[in-house]
Amino acid sequence: MATKPIVELITAWADYESKNPAANAAEFCSHFLMEHKGQNLPDKTPVTLEDKDADQELASLISQLNAIHGIYAKAVLKEFPGIELEWFYFMKAIDRYQEARKSDIIAAVFFEQSTGIDILNRIKKAGLLTERSDPTDKRAKLVKLSIKGEKLLQILHQSLFKADELLFQELSASNKKLLINLLGDTQKKHQVLISENRHKQQQSITKDE
Repeated sequence: MATKPIVELITAWADYESKNPAANAAEFCSHFLMEHKGQNLPDKTPVTLEDKDADQELASLISQLNAIHGIYAKAVLKEFPGIELEWFYFMKAIDRYQEARKSDIIAAVFFEQSTGIDILNRIKKAGLLTERSDPTDKRAKLVKLSIKGEKLLQILHQSLFKADELLFQELSASNKKLLINLLGDTQKKHQVLISENRHKQQQSITKDE
């Protein structure tokens, strides 16, 4: 016999409260929704006008939050003359790969190829990364952070945390986890789609040549 929804809810609350005695009802609800995200939902639901409006509002909200975060982050970077915010994103990607082709780093941060190459060249000129030819393809270049770059990235992580905190400090931990969980799936899906599309475009260019 299936468990009644109210019994399931009470059981979940009791378990959550035992592990988080200071939590409130709103935090429990966020946690419960995150744990049951996507369950018992129909595979295909008709898209309504309200859904499209919500899509636009969500996209606009994310865009504005990103712009606001950029303002806060650039204010923090005034402590580091000559360092651009975009450098931080590129250096994070390089650090994650340890060593990688320039094209892979640029794809990882979703920049256009020409713009990305220009940024990487400026980072290199500042002595923050090293470059060598890819032994498997002499036309490609491999980059990795220099010792100076590794040290600066650690400092930037600590400093730019101020911008993150300023923007999101009022959100509860459970709500942050919920947003990460929800938006993370969308990010991963479209990262793959964009990566595959770029790969197909590169193959097409190679064939044309």
